[in-house]
Amino acid sequence: MLPAARGFVIEDLRRLEADALAEVRAARDPRELEEIRVRYLGRRDGLVSRCLRRLGGLSPEERPAAGAEANRVKGALDRALEERRAALSRDGASSEDEPDLTLPARTAWQGTIHPVTRAVDDIWSIFRSLGFTRARGPEVDTEWYNFVALNTPLDHPAADEQDTLYLAPGLLLRSHTSPVQIRTMEQYPPPIRIVAPGMVYRRDTYDATHTPAFAQIEGLVVDEGVTFVDFKATLAEFARRFWGPGTRVRFRPSFFPFTEPSAEVDVKRIIVREDGREEETDWIEIMGAGMVDPAVLDNVGYDSEQYTGWAFGMGPARVALLRHGVRDLRLFYENDMRFLGQFR
Repeated sequence: MLPAARGFVIEDLRRLEADALAEVRAARDPRELEEIRVRYLGRRDGLVSRCLRRLGGLSPEERPAAGAEANRVKGALDRALEERRAALSRDGASSEDEPDLTLPARTAWQGTIHPVTRAVDDIWSIFRSLGFTRARGPEVDTEWYNFVALNTPLDHPAADEQDTLYLAPGLLLRSHTSPVQIRTMEQYPPPIRIVAPGMVYRRDTYDATHTPAFAQIEGLVVDEGVTFVDFKATLAEFARRFWGPGTRVRFRPSFFPFTEPSAEVDVKRIIVREDGREEETDWIEIMGAGMVDPAVLDNVGYDSEQYTGWAFGMGPARVALLRHGVRDLRLFYENDMRFLGQFR
């Protein structure tokens, strides 16, 4: 160890200064420059800091001169480091770990529930409160479950409308979640009250109101003494809970192979504008529904003379369109976070 004398301390400081300035001038990038700064000026183990700790061994007369020299050396090194850092920045050298302070700050990304998923959850929540159970089934199914068991022969025009993607002879991607109804009835005796959400696939054109893959949610009720009155009352109650107490419901005659009679369900809603004014919309179709065809009950082994039922099906994406006032269905599936981020 060097003697604790002013001359030796000052000599050591000047030698460290010369070595440090040479290393600073030779530094090739900001990371190397930072390593030099820590090695010489680090608070605990820096070489200059070690010399400063030796000042305590000097006499009171020697300390001022040694202290002044120490401050001069630290100042010289600080200026050299800053000048070299600026020179490296001008030359375009940068470190991957050094932030670019010219860029705007990036806030933490926060996910949210997709508007179609939220619509499915809200629909399911209402039907659960009405006594329904959630059911699921495979997305790859057979022609029997997708068409034949649902009273839709393969040569029927209704089968052509739902022609889908075949994976093998007789094996296809389901075109609706109705096969879940058949599988549930095969597995359980009445009473049945289920809601079946899931993805379905059709040869639809990708446009503002259609997609070849989309979410669907269907419901089924089967029991003794189920009537058209039960069917209308339940769906009307759902519409009022989902769209608001002032919602009006209309049933129009329609045709589906697996229900008889069949109906299209329309709603007329009350919208509150930003200025507080209430405005009534036009009639808007939200689902297809009807009483379960006796042939469907017979196909699953139920006694169609003893049991009756009703079913419905709707597209949650179209429900989300109406809820949020979106005009193009494709906006939900383009993964544009600027658009999806507003639905929180």
